[in-house]
Amino acid sequence: MKSYILRRILRALFTAFGVSLVAFMILHLAPGDPVKIMLGPYATEENVQALRARYNLDKPLHIQYLTWIKNIFKGELGTSIRYNRPVGELIKERLGPTLILTGSGLLVAVILGVLFGTLAALKKNSILDYLTTFQTMFWLSIPSFWLAIVLLYIFGLKLRWVPIAGMTSFSSTILPVLTIGLREQAWFARPMRAEMLEVLSQNYIKALKAKGVKYEKIVWKHAFKNALIPIITMIALQLPWIIGGAVVIEVVFSWGGMGSLLVGSVLSRDYQVVQTILLFISIAVVAANLLADILYSFIDPRIRTER
Repeated sequence: MKSYILRRILRALFTAFGVSLVAFMILHLAPGDPVKIMLGPYATEENVQALRARYNLDKPLHIQYLTWIKNIFKGELGTSIRYNRPVGELIKERLGPTLILTGSGLLVAVILGVLFGTLAALKKNSILDYLTTFQTMFWLSIPSFWLAIVLLYIFGLKLRWVPIAGMTSFSSTILPVLTIGLREQAWFARPMRAEMLEVLSQNYIKALKAKGVKYEKIVWKHAFKNALIPIITMIALQLPWIIGGAVVIEVVFSWGGMGSLLVGSVLSRDYQVVQTILLFISIAVVAANLLADILYSFIDPRIRTER
């Protein structure tokens, strides 16, 4: 068990290092000079060079990368070129709204997806099963930004049931969370239905039926637990897409989270902010995959013995 978890942790650390390197290189190789964007077209060369030295942009790329990584381990995330404020303060202000949005959206997606998938499997080839299949295809065919705009137009502008922008109250979180939850639940409903049907066809389920065990107990105590394993995989796989989709949702709903901060920082080539947010998102995804691997070993002990 310990060696299994240790291997997964080492793999996660190696992945996080690779992602940080790729994010750093892509951003710095992109066209555009953040210093000239900040100072404007009429800045003197002396002012440009002075500002580059201030933000450590006059050093070679490998020196900038090593300095950035070293400062991260010290807890120093740098200073934003655009806002002229510590990056840590900016992320601290925006982290809460983003966690509320993504966490609530993921929770709604998992609950609805597991519920619809389980009911569809238990009522195979019924109207409920067909409706579940139809709704998964329907939500998957709709882009998240278009769904956000439609919900905002109907319930915000026309019916005026909820605020149309900002995080002002509980009602203002309903549309952004539903935008994420309704679309993402389709990714969980389909594998949950398929896995539930496969588990219910296993020999040990037939043996429990032959022993006279109640069907409800067989479903919820034995089949449901084993059918959840692919859902854990889907959560880890969908997390990057949920976070990526949240960036668009935050822009549409004027949500003051890290997504809107990331978009503005990319446009202004604010290296320190973009690098830190990308690293934060990458670590969150890697941590989610690591947690999923560890949960596998508790749900299915056979996984602990893999080589």
